[in-house]
Amino acid sequence: MSVRSLSTQTWPQEYGVLIPAYNAQEDVKQFLPHLLKVVPVENVCVIDDGSNDKTGEICREFGFSVLTQSSNQGKGAALRRGFEYLSSKGTLQWIITMDADGQHAVDDLPTFIDSTKSNPNLGIVVGTRKRRLHTMPLARIFSNSLTSSFLSLITGCKIEDSQCGYRAYSVSCLRDVSTKYNRFEMESEVILKACFKGYSLAFIPIKTLYCSSQSHISHVLDILRWIRAVLSVWIAQLSYDKKSV
Repeated sequence: MSVRSLSTQTWPQEYGVLIPAYNAQEDVKQFLPHLLKVVPVENVCVIDDGSNDKTGEICREFGFSVLTQSSNQGKGAALRRGFEYLSSKGTLQWIITMDADGQHAVDDLPTFIDSTKSNPNLGIVVGTRKRRLHTMPLARIFSNSLTSSFLSLITGCKIEDSQCGYRAYSVSCLRDVSTKYNRFEMESEVILKACFKGYSLAFIPIKTLYCSSQSHISHVLDILRWIRAVLSVWIAQLSYDKKSV
């Protein structure tokens, strides 16, 4: 499927798009018009994660469903609320997550859809970015390499990009896998728990874009949170395995 053949008229109705957004008013002005050329407005949900700018207002002007957090609770909490909302519709089989800052190319949506249609038993499809200095900041290369390698080690699966938020989640997997972390570590938590429950993962190459100068990631603090969360999930799984023997 090419992006030329994908439009609001041909968009498969069993796919929804979820966008967590925080203080992204300038970015969504640029990003959302491109998305609207491909995805019907009724298939998109934006979670305004307690923004103190006009992010939510602008998204509503485009016609999207916008759920507003009363305060900034973190990307994980925003995703969880969006998953619950979209899953409750009953018509969706897949939820594709995209960041609001324009770093995820609309042109890559057909690749996610092709991947899920060719293997409907997948739990999660994750976008894989190229880790090169001319396409990704050095701090991101380091943290992504570290976290991806560690997740690969403890899951026994090759995790090519643990931090990319451009993903497709099967609704059945989301209903079966509960998460508790509220920030960026939640995206690794769900990978871990899906693997432990036997769901298959797929990784597909996507464009590597860094179009926004703003980042909501505090690399040192978020890495520490990530380590604590991953170790907690891993230890809990090891304890469960021992009790099951």
